[in-house]
Amino acid sequence: MKTRKLEYFEDQLKASALGQEVLQVLRTHANEAMYLVNKNRPTMVCWQRHYGPHFIKSVVDSGFEEEVNFIKEVKGISMETLILNMAEVMTDNGTPELKRAIGNFAPQVLYMARNTHNLREIMALIKNGKPTQQHG
Repeated sequence: MKTRKLEYFEDQLKASALGQEVLQVLRTHANEAMYLVNKNRPTMVCWQRHYGPHFIKSVVDSGFEEEVNFIKEVKGISMETLILNMAEVMTDNGTPELKRAIGNFAPQVLYMARNTHNLREIMALIKNGKPTQQHG
């Protein structure tokens, strides 16, 4: 029986303390983030202009194909630029709780975007509790 993609990632995150923390943050803020991306005009525009759907698909796909790495740039827009701009617009338009979560995790997300090539590497960093140099 094939495990659905999201269930697979959830199982991977449950395997470590840091992964459990990440999973809790995702569960807490997923609905608000989806609302902002789909219904809040500034967030929608930022997401589309910075090719968010392309990056997300690429990251997810990189978790299942051994020879596939996620893309780092789409039409001159880097993944880092997407992350920074989305963090800013979601901080501007989200709840104080979302703003705190973004402030807490943005440096780790940026580090992983810069220093990994696929979702398997990201999961390994989280499993080992070392998503940034500061934790190493």
